[in-house]
Amino acid sequence: MRQALFPLAVTVLLLTASGAGAAERLMTEPVTPRPEIAAGHSRVPYGDARRPGTNFSVLIPHGWTTHALPPRAEGTEGLAVLAAWSAPDGDVRLEVAVQRMRRELAPADWMVEWLKADDWQVLDARRLPGAAGAQGDVLAERAGRVHRLRSYKSGDLMFLADASVSRDGFAAAEETLFIATEGFRLEGLIGGPYAEPMREAAWDGPIPAWLLVPAAWKMAADDRLPRAAGRQFTATDAGGRAVGLIYVGTLAPEAAADHAALAAAVAETLRTRQDLTFDTPTLDRASAPGATAEVQTGSTTAVNPAGVPVRVEMTIVREPRGWVVFALAGTRPDPDPYLIDAANRRVFEIVRGSFGGG
Repeated sequence: MRQALFPLAVTVLLLTASGAGAAERLMTEPVTPRPEIAAGHSRVPYGDARRPGTNFSVLIPHGWTTHALPPRAEGTEGLAVLAAWSAPDGDVRLEVAVQRMRRELAPADWMVEWLKADDWQVLDARRLPGAAGAQGDVLAERAGRVHRLRSYKSGDLMFLADASVSRDGFAAAEETLFIATEGFRLEGLIGGPYAEPMREAAWDGPIPAWLLVPAAWKMAADDRLPRAAGRQFTATDAGGRAVGLIYVGTLAPEAAADHAALAAAVAETLRTRQDLTFDTPTLDRASAPGATAEVQTGSTTAVNPAGVPVRVEMTIVREPRGWVVFALAGTRPDPDPYLIDAANRRVFEIVRGSFGGG
């Protein structure tokens, strides 16, 4: 895979949490020195020839018990617990579960919807960068137990590391929960980092373009910006209705005065061609200081004629050879049982992250 042409400054984004107190914040570094942690833990591998791609390892404190799990019934949907360990007193526990995904989603976005569906109380949460999409790292409570939860992905397999303890035991076990979920390691990717087939898209222009997009998204030439070499990528639902649109275009240096002018032009085409109502988003710099390419991003919520909210995101890049424009218009149904919004955002991330100008 080619290296991304326009790396963005890395940010850690918070998920929605319900007003956590000081004692209910995510631990982000252990109190115990790392060498002492290594001396008191063993890296325990898991592998099952019946489940290709599920190999992983975890850091387990010395003296913990490994639990035998009953076989899972064939055809069962949802998360399947692969392995479990517990402390000698039985109160602190680690489980690792897996679920097969049909579409490409960031682990953090999958976790948000899973937490909603299972009625968890989220105490604190964050998004962390990951090779297969942002990982979710969550402190949550349910049924009298506090859980440290972290989501990972390998190909079409979503993993959940779940370390938990009774509410009364949380203060003493907080570091143990952190180490248990942070210490999870995937042992090799099966079929690459994506849950669905990808294809390459390439075209000539002021900046020759190359990127990855899911094979299910339709591509067509797009002339929405004058003097631009552009392509439109569209996703549809089972009824053939468009639920996601991504525009990528390259322009010569003289084609626009600044980032804001290009944002205004793209916004106008979305309002007229997609019949959306919204104000042009304000752009903020996303590139690292001193970078050759200046990247600015912005987002807002539009409304379509049916009154359905539509996510609008833009990333506009100015580099020595000219401009590159990325724009997303994706429906945001509420409720969203098919995770349309999460899938659109992940594809937009892949398109931007894979873009290369050859």
